[in-house]
Amino acid sequence: MALSSAELINDPIGCYPQATVACFDPSRGELPRRQLDEVRTQAFLERLAAAGAPAALIASSTGQGHLRTVHELAAWFRCAAEASTRDMLLMGLLRPEDGIDANKRLLDLLADLQYPVAFVRPGTDLSRQASDEQVSDSLAPIIAAAADRGLAIGLYSISDVSGLPLSAGSAAQLLGCDGGQHIVAVKVTETDYEASTARFLAHPALSRLKIVQGWDPHLSRALRDGRRFDGEGRQRSGITSGLMSLAVYQYLHILDAAADENWDEVAAAQDSTDAIFRSMQDDPGHFADLQRAKFMMGLGHPLTGQVSDDQVERVFEALEHLPRNADRQRIARSLDLMGDGPFHDRLCRLQG
Repeated sequence: MALSSAELINDPIGCYPQATVACFDPSRGELPRRQLDEVRTQAFLERLAAAGAPAALIASSTGQGHLRTVHELAAWFRCAAEASTRDMLLMGLLRPEDGIDANKRLLDLLADLQYPVAFVRPGTDLSRQASDEQVSDSLAPIIAAAADRGLAIGLYSISDVSGLPLSAGSAAQLLGCDGGQHIVAVKVTETDYEASTARFLAHPALSRLKIVQGWDPHLSRALRDGRRFDGEGRQRSGITSGLMSLAVYQYLHILDAAADENWDEVAAAQDSTDAIFRSMQDDPGHFADLQRAKFMMGLGHPLTGQVSDDQVERVFEALEHLPRNADRQRIARSLDLMGDGPFHDRLCRLQG
């Protein structure tokens, strides 16, 4: 049975899923704006669940959730909830800039659909110079509204893609606002580990929360640090990964190695995911464009763009030159998750 909001709120570190897939948005149609492919979306979620993914985040930046209209977000949340995902938890990401009325309607929907967790990030309507207090004040109404509906709450930072960075100080302030006791996790997707994830783990006011690593190249370090920052030695670091959308079997392997504290294997396996990550970066200082892999998987082109042949070949070049065959096989199998994408035959050859 899937975890409930109440269980997550009561014991965030013990109950919060160790890994969450930041999900792709299967798409169809033509430019200038494609549509969500609802049949493909449900099939993709069902394949992730069958592979063993513990949780999935809907409307993350991996799926270009930051570009969707409120109506499109609502349709996506409904569609995902209709998939047969076994015990895989579904979570939804909201945006303060949509306004409190729209967010209350989306929270009603998430509660009705039995999503146990709603995430929220700092809004794009804030000044880049906004203080911690201003960030906290802007998020507080959504947190109160989510708590009123009984939802567990996650905080989210991904300033490289949308919104401002969330500081550990802002998160600590939010714990004291109305509904703050419902906060269970902070997802941190920032380039500087020391200035982001490390501070969340070390902040004494946040010691009850799961700290979820989102910038994938920092994963190995976060997993090694996680137990050091819990008084009972539990794993405080989790993952919410866009790369897990395209490399689910590799990430499950990494988690198994981390559970066994086989850090050499964690590091070696992460070297391979890092190579795939870099193959989708045009600028090493910015998060990878994972939509390129979405297309390779047979899940369609980006909402408002097109994946080029050259972009696909960069990913294949990285995959084909991975030094360890087992990593290459797991990642190729993950990219072939749907079993019928445009590169199915080529990916099958890499799985052998």
